[in-house]
Amino acid sequence: MDYASSGVDIDLEGRAIASLIGSLGSSARSPGQLGAPVPLPGGFGGVVEFGDSCLALATDGVGSKLQIATEMGELGGVGVDCIAMNVNDLICVGAEPLAFVDYIAVPEADPEVHSALGESLSEGCSRARVTLAGGETATLPGIVKELDLSGTALGWFPKGSGITGERLGEGDVLIGLPSSGIHSNGFTLVRAVVERSGCSLEEAPPFDPSHHSREVERFHGGEAGVSLGEVLLNPTRIYVDPLVDLVKDSMNGDGVCNHGDIKAMAHITGGGLSNLLRLHDSLGWHISNPLSPQPEFGWIAEVGSIDSREMHRTFNMGMGMLVAVSPEVSSSVEEWLSQRLPGTRVVGEVVHNGRIVTHLDPEVSFSEY
Repeated sequence: MDYASSGVDIDLEGRAIASLIGSLGSSARSPGQLGAPVPLPGGFGGVVEFGDSCLALATDGVGSKLQIATEMGELGGVGVDCIAMNVNDLICVGAEPLAFVDYIAVPEADPEVHSALGESLSEGCSRARVTLAGGETATLPGIVKELDLSGTALGWFPKGSGITGERLGEGDVLIGLPSSGIHSNGFTLVRAVVERSGCSLEEAPPFDPSHHSREVERFHGGEAGVSLGEVLLNPTRIYVDPLVDLVKDSMNGDGVCNHGDIKAMAHITGGGLSNLLRLHDSLGWHISNPLSPQPEFGWIAEVGSIDSREMHRTFNMGMGMLVAVSPEVSSSVEEWLSQRLPGTRVVGEVVHNGRIVTHLDPEVSFSEY
């Protein structure tokens, strides 16, 4: 099995996005005006001028993970997912997330569903340290067949302090931050694998769900062990703590490194490790010491007969965020981050062998995003 055969063709999606971008007109605002575009490579967030500051925006949704949550009647984590997918992108351009607005679309209004979503969004805002500034709920019986949840996050950074990847150099050290599981992408393939397996979402998983870098969040408690569905629905990790603190301290002069030592950050979502290719036009990335994937990834690969390259292209494989730093500060940054998020460690380095991602597993290599 692969992502395309389950219904999502990443290559086709990439061509469609390129076509969309190619059809967009230029900004209505000129450089120097409030709201004028600020070009930043990587595409993890859109940036505009705002006086002595820059505002960053990111928009994303939960995707088909919602179908598993709806089937199980467990919406307690999807609001966290929605906020995480947005604020984690903002962090990658060096922005501190400030506020969030949500968009909920349903075929029919349901007070219980909306209450569960509200509680989950509030929890996500707390973890991301942002204000829930508003939102929109649409009842669209002729268009929407089941719940959809998305949103937009707003962040800021002082003008000139964006993290772009342009200062990357050969030998810069890559530090990986562990994920909490699958996060919120690849679920079209996950659902196809679950269907092939014949396993019930309500029953115990056919693997040991324990992993040193995460705790599966329980939605209904009780004495029974964690279910397969709960493992799959474990909310996306939000990296505001510790990464925003790392960036802010570096700018204030009281951190473990200078701001210029933080070269790039990448949110490992759809596209997996190929996301790294967005950050530089000529340098490469070598993952020599990858973080260990959570056990559900091994089960998905086995049941779906999915090769290693496809797994690393579709899923985060245990690493939800990556930070590139100067080699001189890598040990101190690694120690500082790992104290706040256990399991964080050096995973590789920036190399000068062409614009390509290579891996300890020789099957895993990417030259196109």
